[in-house]
Amino acid sequence: MHLRPQLSSIRTRFGYPYHQWMTQEFDDAGWKLVQKSIQQKRAHDVTMLIEGPGGRFALMSKHSYPPGIFRSPSGGVNPGEDLVAGALRESKEETGLNVELKRFLLNITLDISHADEVVTWDSYVFHATTQDTILRPTDLKEVKDAVWAEREHLQAMAVKLRETGNGGLIYRGDLTSASLWALDNPLVLREATLRDMPTIAHALLANNLSDDRVDQTFWWVVEVHQIVSGTVGITLRGDCAELTGLTVDLLFRGKGLGHAMVEYACDQWMNPEKRKRVSERLKAPILNDKLWLTTAAPAYFLPVNFVMTDRNLLPSALQETLSGSRAKWHGMRYQLYKL
Repeated sequence: MHLRPQLSSIRTRFGYPYHQWMTQEFDDAGWKLVQKSIQQKRAHDVTMLIEGPGGRFALMSKHSYPPGIFRSPSGGVNPGEDLVAGALRESKEETGLNVELKRFLLNITLDISHADEVVTWDSYVFHATTQDTILRPTDLKEVKDAVWAEREHLQAMAVKLRETGNGGLIYRGDLTSASLWALDNPLVLREATLRDMPTIAHALLANNLSDDRVDQTFWWVVEVHQIVSGTVGITLRGDCAELTGLTVDLLFRGKGLGHAMVEYACDQWMNPEKRKRVSERLKAPILNDKLWLTTAAPAYFLPVNFVMTDRNLLPSALQETLSGSRAKWHGMRYQLYKL
């Protein structure tokens, strides 16, 4: 919870992560551990995919794990502690390694369910490197052992984690697979150029999105392996700014690329200098820093800090769009640092 105000600067420093949304059912024991963390006002973990010399990855095992089960080190950042400092501390405690954070790979928003209850948890996954070779955990109360694993062994361990049937370990298996995929497919988010406009127009058409205000929208695109794989924009209307034009290539759906693009656009908008650039490019005034959207799928935008808004409280320009085929759409507003 307390980490969210740091995320924009962390993304700027270490790159924009894929942001996936997962669900997992926990048993009684796992649920009690989650509730204990929640009571301590912690609903997150920072996970490190630590790569050492020779391309091996550092893994750890807890005393409660079945024999032969290992995963990437992780832990919580203390209230008031810098996220990077917390990540380095946890890496040292669980492996004994001095590491350097390289890239923000993945942000997972996890809905943990138990009986009729649900809590939301965030995992922030970083690729880290080290020149150290000796594994010597210092937190022996929690960590049973630490080992080096070749990449193929790490991939196999993701399968073993899921085969345990334990909700927390199943999630760790899914997180491991998603992290390796993100490591191989880095995102590049950038401002769109004139050369990108035909691609943007095609993406809007393919997703049945209106292109009647394409020239009145400030666009960004995302590239994966130098191929434009998604779009997002901000349109300045008469009385508000609207997040629009979110598209994701079919190949990357379900990977968290869409949420990454939304967070990128929102970070740009909340930066006064970047916001000024939007105004200058579109030759339109900015009334305030509020950002809105309308959508038929509001749940999709909840993990990226948009909140539902009563239709009567929407700016007039957006209220006018909610008619005809969009009559059942919902309005949402970006709420920075939503806890």
